[in-house]
Amino acid sequence: MLALLRRKARSPIIQIAIVVIILVFIFWLPQMGGDGGSGTVAVVNDEPISVREFQRRYDDLLAQYRDQMGGVIPPELLEALGVREQVVNQLIQERLLLQSAVQTGLPVTRDEVRQAVHAMGEFSENGYFSLDIYRQTLARARIGVQEYEAGIRTDLQRRKIVEHLVSFARVGESEVRERFHRDHDQVRLSYLRLAAADFRAGISPTEEELSEYYEANAERYRGEARLRLDYLLFSPDSDSSLVVAEEQIAAYYQENHDQFNFPEQRRARHILIRSGAADSPELRESRRSQLQEVLEQARAGRDFVELALLYSEDATAADGGDLGYFSRGEMVGPIEEAAFALQPGEISGIVETSFGFHLVKLEEIKPARRISLDEARQDIAQKLRVERGRQLAFARAGDVYEEVLTSGSLARGAEATGEQVRSTAMFKRSLPPAELARRQELVVAAFRLNQGELSSIVPTGDGGYAILFVPEREEPRIPALAEIRARVAEDFINARAREAARQAAEGALAALTGGRELEAVAAELGQGVRLSGWFARATAATAELPSSVTAAGLRLSEKSPLPSRVQAADDHYYIIRLAERRPGDEALFARWAEPIREQLLRAKQEALVDSWVKHLVGQADIRLTKGAF
Repeated sequence: MLALLRRKARSPIIQIAIVVIILVFIFWLPQMGGDGGSGTVAVVNDEPISVREFQRRYDDLLAQYRDQMGGVIPPELLEALGVREQVVNQLIQERLLLQSAVQTGLPVTRDEVRQAVHAMGEFSENGYFSLDIYRQTLARARIGVQEYEAGIRTDLQRRKIVEHLVSFARVGESEVRERFHRDHDQVRLSYLRLAAADFRAGISPTEEELSEYYEANAERYRGEARLRLDYLLFSPDSDSSLVVAEEQIAAYYQENHDQFNFPEQRRARHILIRSGAADSPELRESRRSQLQEVLEQARAGRDFVELALLYSEDATAADGGDLGYFSRGEMVGPIEEAAFALQPGEISGIVETSFGFHLVKLEEIKPARRISLDEARQDIAQKLRVERGRQLAFARAGDVYEEVLTSGSLARGAEATGEQVRSTAMFKRSLPPAELARRQELVVAAFRLNQGELSSIVPTGDGGYAILFVPEREEPRIPALAEIRARVAEDFINARAREAARQAAEGALAALTGGRELEAVAAELGQGVRLSGWFARATAATAELPSSVTAAGLRLSEKSPLPSRVQAADDHYYIIRLAERRPGDEALFARWAEPIREQLLRAKQEALVDSWVKHLVGQADIRLTKGAF
């Protein structure tokens, strides 16, 4: 509860800083001393951290993990996560930050605490702070006013020291330009691509070579487990002659009325310009202005799909921003409200969510409707027949299973009840027989059984049931060379071909490094010189070359146009040379300058906090109480 009420007192910068600080303490904690007094978990520069503080913070963190994991946390997971150590780390870093705030001369006044409390919506009524709600809320949480406000004071003091530290971060114009050019300067590569497949000719292993290769790589040829399966199937009875009473149909319709109510659905498109809470007001306003220009184009008649393709920063851009059909409660709140306030063809104003700024266009409305009992009668009757069929199949499977257990044999139990045992040949899990290919649940269940083992009653995907028995099973083994000679020979040839291609590529690169021309080296290898398209670090993912090749290419320059080594990808070997390099477009810089500045600023702010915390840890006298946590 305390963590919830105090959440709004924390800024994004502080949250980032706390992550950095926790990582620092995870590194430093094992080096700290261990002679704190009883009733404490640690002493930080002569200030104790009490067991009570530790327990309260531990309970808060545990509650967070329970929320994330559905309420159940195995004890071994808590130990693996190091939750107790995390809590001690957090408490120590808070002490050090607060101590440094005091030493730096950053006090928190009573008025600042009051303003922080009044700003919290949890204590407001009709938009105004309510002292009664404030006291009642704290009383329900069993937190005293003084204790709570001391916590607020702590948060504010921590915020002040962090904000004081990050205020020293500066990003110069040259740094922004340097990062822009790093990400957006483009290169074009000349290259040779040697395929391993082209070097296979003439490779013919001797028996000795094949045997040596097999011995060195034997584990690669270990096979899968195989088994033979006997089984009984009990399919759900789908006999349409099963009589379903009108009273049953009517009762089902009344008890499951939600199935027959279809709420209004709307189909919409959107355009997203991303912006997060951590962005500066200036950057957010810049992003909003970008979307405002797009909105003006849309209202001037430009196609919304085209605008989404051009400007949207969401994964739906490729589909023209299509969000599909949705009902109320199925879409992000602000977008949903906008869509349900529009008429088909209308475009909203700018809508803000935690993802950024959106435009929403409504495409179509499907009105709400309720299917009548008459319309639903046949479907309900069929559902009830299927359910009855499942019940009969399970009852039949249960009777047979009892007989199998009594007789001690699947075959005798089946014979006594008039069922037919089905049998397979030996098969692997990855290649089941045709009759089981669509019943993967039975394949999985079968491979959980040992030889001679009988399964329980296994549900099937079609609503039926099965009983399985494994009369024979072979565990994975490495086959003899004679059994897989052709496969081993193929692998040997491929390996030698790859090695030959690699050596040829390395020889070509050495020749280029020695001053030879790429065209001459290519001609000797019977290859043509290829020319890549233009790409930058920011667009490398769309280049036609593998990522390892583009990464190496981006490191090249006019002074060093060749890489230090050959690049390999998918049995191909690339010898690359820088053909051209050109700077990023100035118009592109105008768009990206501010986001780059923000990114660099955040990185510097985190580095400042990281450095300060390391300094505090290095200077502090920190003593842990052995056995206290």
